Amino acid sequence: MTFLLRPVTRADLPAFHTVMMAAGMDARSSWSRTTVADLERSLFGVGAGGLLAWAGAEAVGCVGYRPDGSHTLTLNKLATSPSTRGQGLGAALVQAVEAVATERGVDRVLLAVSQFNLEVIPFYERLGYVQDSAAVYAHASPNSPAPVVLVKGVPQGVV
Repeated sequence: MTFLLRPVTRADLPAFHTVMMAAGMDARSSWSRTTVADLERSLFGVGAGGLLAWAGAEAVGCVGYRPDGSHTLTLNKLATSPSTRGQGLGAALVQAVEAVATERGVDRVLLAVSQFNLEVIPFYERLGYVQDSAAVYAHASPNSPAPVVLVKGVPQGVV
């Protein structure tokens, strides 16, 4: 299957939300309570953005990012439709965020994995992310258990 990745627009927010909700996150996670309005605040803040992956006219994957200081880009809201899993879409979305980080001259990409979604950690580790207990996820929900933080340095000067 061929996927088209493109920047998310405000008109895409309902599709982005649909992909997130279809991903099947544990209901205890703050992810499951994310609204379209929450997405707008997260994806359209200063320096923030996101990508949607399309298979024809259907949105099948999404990812967001936002700055966390001058040296870190935080990757968040990575989701793929269950029907597209195992086809490299998740990795392509992560790599697209890493390319944004490189373009911006940011040193690393950071992400947080919910305590309710720990089974995804090996996916990120295969992509070169390492757990970093000293790293702080600035956008953690105070009403959720502390997430597992993973980081990856990104190359500079090469896009």
